[in-house]
Amino acid sequence: MSPSIENKSFVLAKSFKEKKINKFFVLKHQIYGKLIKKLVKIDSSNHFWFEGQHQSSISQKQVGPIKESDVEGQIIVSVSKSSLKFHL
Repeated sequence: MSPSIENKSFVLAKSFKEKKINKFFVLKHQIYGKLIKKLVKIDSSNHFWFEGQHQSSISQKQVGPIKESDVEGQIIVSVSKSSLKFHL
């Protein structure tokens, strides 16, 4: 998720009530496992669409539509060796 969340960061996530576009979330993916991605849209079928920020990240198309039940929480804090960031 670099540059917003640095590689090998520890993150703190909370349950989410509001679905906020451009916020970072932890999600379960059937193929890729647990991912941290930015929410970019919610479609008419109420599926969530995510993308990464790093050039080597898997694409929005590869992630595909995600059900709300597979979204575990919204990232609120990330901690790395060089920074502490709030993602509120």
